[in-house]
Amino acid sequence: MICQLLTYFVDEGWTADIDYSSLQRIDKSFVTDEFANRESDLVYKAYFKGKEVYIFLLLEFQSTVDRFMALRMLRYITELYEYLIKSYRIKMLPAVFPVMLYNGEKRWTVPEELNKLIEKSIPEKYIPDFRYYKIAENEFNKDFLRKIKSSVSALFYAENSSGDELTKEFKILTGLLKAERPQELSLFVKWFKYMFSDRDDVVEEVKGLEEAKTMLRSSIKEMSKKLINEGMEKGIQKGLQAGKLETAAALLNKKMPVKEIAEITGLALKEIEKLKK
Repeated sequence: MICQLLTYFVDEGWTADIDYSSLQRIDKSFVTDEFANRESDLVYKAYFKGKEVYIFLLLEFQSTVDRFMALRMLRYITELYEYLIKSYRIKMLPAVFPVMLYNGEKRWTVPEELNKLIEKSIPEKYIPDFRYYKIAENEFNKDFLRKIKSSVSALFYAENSSGDELTKEFKILTGLLKAERPQELSLFVKWFKYMFSDRDDVVEEVKGLEEAKTMLRSSIKEMSKKLINEGMEKGIQKGLQAGKLETAAALLNKKMPVKEIAEITGLALKEIEKLKK
């Protein structure tokens, strides 16, 4: 989800070149108690063009807009630097990309640059130059979010909708999740259970999608393993196809629409229609 956030919702071309396979979450033991106790603030380390970079993600879930957010973020980053200097005796500080994710209802209108918060009463070259990257959920319209089929866009879509809107547009929301892996879908099932505890139909629809994905993955994995053990290369492709057909038949028994089964399994509509006969 961090990869999706940085590639789809950060308008910076360079973030696509981060080696996300090297991404690891960093313990926050280096910071003050105030920061360490904020579970929503995250620090990651990854490689970008062969060099270590840090990604500081501050999740701002408060309804109020903090005018001095730039100063707050800079303080957290300098604490990270102090820790790195003391622990590793580095000669050069690594780059840190500061990102703030805001989900409040009010517009985020405060400066993202620190120097805009400081009086220019002395030469500007002595004024600290620092800025953070803002991701405000309420600034993305639903047409944009519908084009990005990911768990992050589904999350933003849900949080930008009222309860009534979500009920009417639930098919759109599940459509955004269809490309996701069972692990991400499992997280959404838990989230929907919390958000819509009084709406079993909403929870069950996402849960059904999660089960379908898990079923497809297990079926293909088992069939492939069996054929590999038998040393039949051509049979592997047949096995993958057989696994998809087996999953499609199970979903048909659960009365899932043919079009949705096709999207989940990758089978053609004609192939699924044949199974119905």
